[in-house]
Amino acid sequence: MMFTRRSKDPSASLNALKVSSDATLTTSRIDRLLADADTEAEFTIGWVRIAAGLSLFAGGLFVSSGIGSLSLDPFAESSAFAALLSVSAFLALSAMSLLLISRRLFRPWMSFLLVGGDSVILGLALIVSLEDHALRGNWIAAMPVAWAAPLVLTVSALRYRTSVQLCFTAFLTVGFFAVAYGLGFEPSLEAADVGASSPTSEAVARLFSLPPYLMRGLLFIVLGLTTVLTMSRARRLLLRAVGETVHRANLARFLPLEIASLVSTGGIVALREGRRQQATIMFVDIRGFTALAEDMDPARLSIFVSSFRRRVLDAAVAHDAVVDKFIGDGALLVFGIPEPRADDSARAIACAHHILASVKRWNSNRQFNPPVRVGIGLHSGVVYLGVLGDDRRLEFTVLGDVVNVAARIEQATKEFNVPLLASTAVVEEAGQCSDWREITHEPLRGRGHVLSILAPR
Repeated sequence: MMFTRRSKDPSASLNALKVSSDATLTTSRIDRLLADADTEAEFTIGWVRIAAGLSLFAGGLFVSSGIGSLSLDPFAESSAFAALLSVSAFLALSAMSLLLISRRLFRPWMSFLLVGGDSVILGLALIVSLEDHALRGNWIAAMPVAWAAPLVLTVSALRYRTSVQLCFTAFLTVGFFAVAYGLGFEPSLEAADVGASSPTSEAVARLFSLPPYLMRGLLFIVLGLTTVLTMSRARRLLLRAVGETVHRANLARFLPLEIASLVSTGGIVALREGRRQQATIMFVDIRGFTALAEDMDPARLSIFVSSFRRRVLDAAVAHDAVVDKFIGDGALLVFGIPEPRADDSARAIACAHHILASVKRWNSNRQFNPPVRVGIGLHSGVVYLGVLGDDRRLEFTVLGDVVNVAARIEQATKEFNVPLLASTAVVEEAGQCSDWREITHEPLRGRGHVLSILAPR
């Protein structure tokens, strides 16, 4: 049997209705969080692309101008010029993506256009560089523009979108091979093609023939697939973290924090089966709340009750108690969750004094007339506790005779006009018998057996 009372809190029913709706909103919340994360990643990529582009632009200017003792031949100057053109186009594309994001016009499918644009820019820059020097496709690896491909591929990995990265890898690979063979790639070069006949020329010819290019292409594909694998794993971890966070946040709204942690770590089965254990129960209630509420408008009443609950919650946190539930202007606290401790009763008594001192300061600061008074009842014993319901509506419950007795002890504070009463079991477990005096030794209202109730001296 559990002590029950009609709730005075109009928000209780609203909170109950919100439980099932939160469970159904989990998927949409995760999707929204991931969409926000994708947009933020695209924003970061835009700035990284601009920073990298400006660095390359400055380096290209330095090379093309022949600063200091540099003496550049036309080949180097032309290559630097092609690199500057590609970097400029790269910067323009990055600026456009940032503009779309800042104006909330960016859509996920635009990422495919961006990587496609990067591939086109690099391909055109390679064509310009090679044609300026009348070089065939075998020399594509000698062009500085080609070395930007791993950079842009790595920057793209910040998106955590495997489909975009796979497309980008495919675009760059196919594009580079198309440029090479479009400009007359020869599977096998001779030393004469390099411009001289010597052992060095023969080595260079072999490096720019088909077999090394096959290895370069394979390495580039492996690089792209490795980034895809890394992104896939990171996204799975992100999904898991977001899902667990949303799930735990939902549980924490409707279950005590300690119970929500147990549920989220897989303890829901054991908690649904329930268990019996030793615990100390506290009921705390505002005295004369009806009279206080009559003189308050709804806004002030809401602030008043919230302030009282905040003080109870602060005391509970300070003494490792679990607020099982707030019941209108009162609260039920449990000491001994998730596991019973030897000092549960001592902490319960300390928590009760904490609440009384907090209410006293509250009265002193706010000058309530009449002053706010509370009644606190404590009892200890074996209780049943568990989580009832399903994912749409979970409720942590404490049942048993101990709960009923604690509630009646709290009601007895009105009869004896004292703010705090506790059973002998609580005081003896706390080892504080000398600090308490017996105030009554008789059956509680509605109960048959005799119970000793004590008050602080």
